Amino acid sequence: MILGNLSIRLRLTLWYTAVLLVILFVISLGSYFFMRNRLESMARSRLESGYVTVETVIRNSSGDLMDVYHLGQESLFQLSRDGRVVYQTLTWQDRLWSGTPTDARFVESNSWKSPEGSLFWLKKGIETDSGFEIIFAEDVTSTMEYIKILAIILMAGIPFALILAVLGGYFLAGRALSPIKAVTRKAREINAESLSERLPIQNPHDEIGHLTSVFNDMLARIDSSFTQLRRFTSDASHELRTPLTSIRSVGEVALQGSMDRKSCQEAIGSMLEETERLTHLVDNLLTLARGDAEKANLTPHSVDPSVLVGEVVEELRILAEEKNQTLSSDFQSSVMVTADEGTLRQAISNVLHNAIMHTQKEGHIEVITAKTEDGSAVIDIIDNGPGIPESERTKVFERFYRISGARSRKEGGMGLGLAIARWAVEANGGAIAFLDKEGSGTYCRITLPADEMERH
Repeated sequence: MILGNLSIRLRLTLWYTAVLLVILFVISLGSYFFMRNRLESMARSRLESGYVTVETVIRNSSGDLMDVYHLGQESLFQLSRDGRVVYQTLTWQDRLWSGTPTDARFVESNSWKSPEGSLFWLKKGIETDSGFEIIFAEDVTSTMEYIKILAIILMAGIPFALILAVLGGYFLAGRALSPIKAVTRKAREINAESLSERLPIQNPHDEIGHLTSVFNDMLARIDSSFTQLRRFTSDASHELRTPLTSIRSVGEVALQGSMDRKSCQEAIGSMLEETERLTHLVDNLLTLARGDAEKANLTPHSVDPSVLVGEVVEELRILAEEKNQTLSSDFQSSVMVTADEGTLRQAISNVLHNAIMHTQKEGHIEVITAKTEDGSAVIDIIDNGPGIPESERTKVFERFYRISGARSRKEGGMGLGLAIARWAVEANGGAIAFLDKEGSGTYCRITLPADEMERH
């Protein structure tokens, strides 16, 4: 909890310092024991080598002290027999005090510390042939001093290294987190009016760069959503205001003068027509709102698209006949699909109605149902109307979208039909898109996955 209240920079520094402390402690401890064992091993090796040399000379000379003299006076050893010292090197006499042979600690211990503070390791043994008792000494004072100095250096170096680690870690953490500060400053400046701005990316290949890229993608989606929301609000307000204004105008005209029965009926009829248009607009908006909230009540079951398309074609044939259009259907194959019949019918009806409205008089519209190679069902609605530019084939599925004024309110409705069609198709697991077509006209394809029974 205490670390949780600290900044990331300080937490990184503390974690870095703690890890470094453990590493330094382990390395220092390992180095100390390695060097101590190494130095002590070398001292023991010298002690063993010196003792063996003396013992070998005594054995080979059959106890003749003249040969022992030739070993020199630099070594530290003494010879005794029957409790009496018979030989000591001059170095022994200078370095070790003469009372050592009678000191119980000297006799029993394998080390000795002289009154001057020098530390000696002892190797004791008896040469059996001559009966000499050999005591060989090795001065390890300097070795122990080296070990002590090494321990002091290691202990003193750890705090110094930690201070450098804290300063260096704090500096490096600040450098590493500097992009976050820049992102934070820029993020504070972005509001609903400046969603087009993006967060700065210093290095697109590191973790912070990846995170910032994700935030920028999110900002792009939010910006797009806000743009669509503003356009939707504006278009919805305009679409709602038009029938309301018409109703108000008809009502004000009717109130301004005396009207006979026929004029009243015409005024009321006009108001009812606009009311119907208003009701249809509200129903479409509610359909899309339920779809967005995933609250649409769908009841999927096995449906034959050919039967559904045939019913929709017959329902809308009267609209085509009013424009002297030819409306034909071709059911090439029958594939059962699992879908909600009501929403799928609405999708087909909206696309076909859109084709009828935008195809010129005496035009031709064809509806085809078929089966793809992977077993999916397709519904193709093809006309020879003015067509849709390739750059706008995806935009026409947006709400209230109209193609450059060509889709007038009188001819093209309110711009919600294709948006509802896309939602209805996708809600049933399908896809809808406008495809390329030779010559003029549009080619809309609805693709639906086949029923499980059809696949098997």
